[in-house]
Amino acid sequence: MASTRHKKWNKKQSTPEERRRSELAKIHIAKTEKGMSDDDYRCMLHNVAGVTSAADLDEKGRRAVLDHLCGGRPQHSYPKRPKNMDRPTSRAAQLEKIEALLTVGGKPWAYADALARNICKVEKVEWVQDTDLYKIITALRKQAQREGWDLSGEK
Repeated sequence: MASTRHKKWNKKQSTPEERRRSELAKIHIAKTEKGMSDDDYRCMLHNVAGVTSAADLDEKGRRAVLDHLCGGRPQHSYPKRPKNMDRPTSRAAQLEKIEALLTVGGKPWAYADALARNICKVEKVEWVQDTDLYKIITALRKQAQREGWDLSGEK
């Protein structure tokens, strides 16, 4: 079943070398998204596939590493920012928005920290980059829709 997943990821590259490059790129993207240090990354490569460099991975090793990093499926990136989020918004304004959504939903700041861990791979909201705060806001808005929070006063 795992090979079926990888075929979906790799669509129809024409050569094994193109497939290899694509898989290596996905490995490096997942490493970056998870914020892994080089030492942690090399340790993971050694534990999962018995190598210390992704360049040394064979096809089976690349699949094993992708499964390990991505949990058996490709990481889904967030869509581009909505058009109304393209205008510059200060960090303070975005944090106020997060606080307002938490208040309406009756959630503590620890809930926002959990979202930051799951979505942005950092421990706390205050460590989320300014350009990624919209992801937390979007997640809270989607939850508000699902749970029927009263957002009538939202700007």
